[in-house]
Amino acid sequence: MSIELPDGTEAKLRELAAKQGRELRAVVEEAIRQYLEVVAITDVDATDIAETQAAMLGELPRPVGWKAADS
Repeated sequence: MSIELPDGTEAKLRELAAKQGRELRAVVEEAIRQYLEVVAITDVDATDIAETQAAMLGELPRPVGWKAADS
């Protein structure tokens, strides 16, 4: 597989590889792996987030005098 990167990104990867004394291929593979891990964690449906937040709100203690907007 071949991937074309913007010149600035390629330069940063090459600089990082040189600073770390690692092969460019290893640095690129690690960068892509880390990116995919982050995307997998953050690739969630907005509906799931809203449902989770609503469920959690019901579990929180309410301060004295606090009134929910929907009450």
